Amino acid sequence: MTSKRWQATALAAAGLLGVPLVVGNPYILHVGIFLLMYVALSSSLNIVLGLAGQPSLAHATFLGVGAYAAALAALRLHWPYWVNLGFGGVTAALLGLIVGLPSVRVRGHHLAIVTIGFAQIVRLIEINWDRLTSGPMGLPGIPTATIASRPFGRIGFYYLFLLIAGATLFVVNRISRSRIGRALAAVRDDEMAAEALGVDTRYYKVYAFVISTFWAGVCGAAYAHYMTFVSPDSFTQADSTTILCMVILGGSGTLFGPVIGASVLALAPELLRFASGYRYMLVGLVMVVAVIARQSGFDRLWKRTAAMLGRLLPFGLRGRLHRNG
Repeated sequence: MTSKRWQATALAAAGLLGVPLVVGNPYILHVGIFLLMYVALSSSLNIVLGLAGQPSLAHATFLGVGAYAAALAALRLHWPYWVNLGFGGVTAALLGLIVGLPSVRVRGHHLAIVTIGFAQIVRLIEINWDRLTSGPMGLPGIPTATIASRPFGRIGFYYLFLLIAGATLFVVNRISRSRIGRALAAVRDDEMAAEALGVDTRYYKVYAFVISTFWAGVCGAAYAHYMTFVSPDSFTQADSTTILCMVILGGSGTLFGPVIGASVLALAPELLRFASGYRYMLVGLVMVVAVIARQSGFDRLWKRTAAMLGRLLPFGLRGRLHRNG
């Protein structure tokens, strides 16, 4: 990375790090925390959907798996939150491996149906395994994260989710620029041709599921310690669909596309609260219009706009904006 890119990265990081120092409103910080969580979730789903071309409609399920794993570890085993973050990620990744194995046999909408079926199985387990999950009542009283015996508070959780979102974007960027990323792109573009060229498509499809679900599980563990309560209603099929729409809306396969999609769909319901019961209908309208616009040449308009902005912005961002648009 050149010195100018380091300067641009440092400037963006300083802006994000300074948000809690400027914004003192707890509600705005709460919205910012959820925005960062959705950035991490949509970016991690981008590994499966955007890089590998495998549709998944169970990403919120893996978020829930990580949350339940962290909650049970904290309540039953009394593990600290930083151990639970890894435990939630590994648990979700193991289930991601189970889902990824059938993906070597199916593709397209058939794979989407497989992930929906898996999500329903997990939801039934969460509801009916009372001894483990407390059923529909959920798991209250999860201890919050602490540092030096002091609770994180909203500011601490903001920085925690910022770290998770940044780490997820870093992993996606490294994968997309590596040999693995080129193999995943080959699987996405033409699986049969990739196999003919010697690419182990089975391995790379499972690899994408495992890495993607790991970061969803980490988000779930952080969510459990932030909310201090989890239940089956916290992770629904509608949430998985929303995360999928975030990736598609911003642009799957790009680095910052899911960030844009997450920002729009996470903030729109809050900005449209004045519309009361109609706000989710308006959010749906925004999604439909945005997707149609993308298919009608919006991508080319965005690239031209990004190139123009790149000439005006400092630190040599022109190439980065054009490449990631």
